[in-house]
Amino acid sequence: MNFPEVTLTHLDNLWFQVSGTLCNIACTHCFNNSGPNVRTFDFLSLETVREEIESAARAGVKEIFFTGGEPFLNPALPEMLSLSLKHAPTTVLTNGMLINDRMAGRLAEIELAARYSLEIRVSLDGYTEEMNDAIRGKGVFRSALAAIALLSRRGLLPLVTIVRTWPDDEEVS
Repeated sequence: MNFPEVTLTHLDNLWFQVSGTLCNIACTHCFNNSGPNVRTFDFLSLETVREEIESAARAGVKEIFFTGGEPFLNPALPEMLSLSLKHAPTTVLTNGMLINDRMAGRLAEIELAARYSLEIRVSLDGYTEEMNDAIRGKGVFRSALAAIALLSRRGLLPLVTIVRTWPDDEEVS
């Protein structure tokens, strides 16, 4: 059977699922079935990420994203971010729970030395502890807010992504 060939002329976005499907929490609605002890896909190595970033850079990549599972479970993530930020603006999608003061400081150092911007997106499910933790687990909301505060104190501007989990009649004005 013959298949048509399509030449890649440019690349807008490159996504890495760096922690495979391993995550430190078990959200009830996880779209890729990530969770604790879930290893459907393994961690990506620093060398694999390096090779793909270099290839993507040759194709003119405009933005690079790191996700998981939980990307901060991959111990090579800081080095991956340093590599990525040499070529394009970079975003990490995280639940924030593994961002401690040391990691926030490291991320600030990485961004300060970078050619491009680093964006840390912390995900929540609802705008209250009760809404969020019913989906993500007890204590996740407070941990995420603590990570946001740490990042902010280090001069980073974390973005909070909140999934709408409430009905229209409960809209906050």
